[in-house]
Amino acid sequence: MQFIVKIFFFSAIIGLYACSKKTSVSNISESHIVVSDNKVDSTIYKAMLPYKKTHDEQMYSVIAKSEDALVKADVESTLGNFFCDAVIYETKKLLGKDSAMLDVAIFNKGGLRNSLPKGNITIGNIFELMPFDNELVLLKLSGTQFKDMCYKIVEKGGIPVGGMRLIMKGSTPTDITIKGKPFDETKDYWVVTSDYLANGGDSYNFFKDAKERKVMNVLLRNVIINYCEDITKLDQIIKPNLDGRIQLSK
Repeated sequence: MQFIVKIFFFSAIIGLYACSKKTSVSNISESHIVVSDNKVDSTIYKAMLPYKKTHDEQMYSVIAKSEDALVKADVESTLGNFFCDAVIYETKKLLGKDSAMLDVAIFNKGGLRNSLPKGNITIGNIFELMPFDNELVLLKLSGTQFKDMCYKIVEKGGIPVGGMRLIMKGSTPTDITIKGKPFDETKDYWVVTSDYLANGGDSYNFFKDAKERKVMNVLLRNVIINYCEDITKLDQIIKPNLDGRIQLSK
């Protein structure tokens, strides 16, 4: 590829007679150098080849199959549902005997960077979905903080959630249920999310004041990879679904 590198040459006269003398630019000139050599350094290429081969084998490794494409959408999406349900499944595994404490998963649409295809899903697909090194965080929210979160869901026009349902009526969340039970503002709830949101990203400032915080020290990307491998071991395939967990009031 041919490209132009613009180089500026500056020259200045520096007063050397006393420290009080001021320095000033006396002349400015510029020139263009056209670089057109696009040859590959064979020595470097050969040195990198084994690493590239290993990398490609890993990225193209099939870890799951899907009945249909998983895509983003407004209000509720097949991609968001899959992602949140997968995170809940794997987080419960990580929590072990304490798995019952987990109530809800919540993420932001922008954090899911790409769709997942119909058919074979590879590790590379998951890297495209989650290119950032976001980690898993558990937050204990008061009922008031959880309600603030529900208002944020409505404000965003619906975002990926799992373990809960609500109806968006204008700017108000209604009919909120958590794990099939009506929302109780006097109770505390445990929410799993990304460290980005947990630290107040995307205007989720109330997350910063959570009553408790557990950093799980695992990348969200690895959580999804683990889930795909787990269901494949069980001879299951991904079945995209919309179950009405977030609805617009009719």
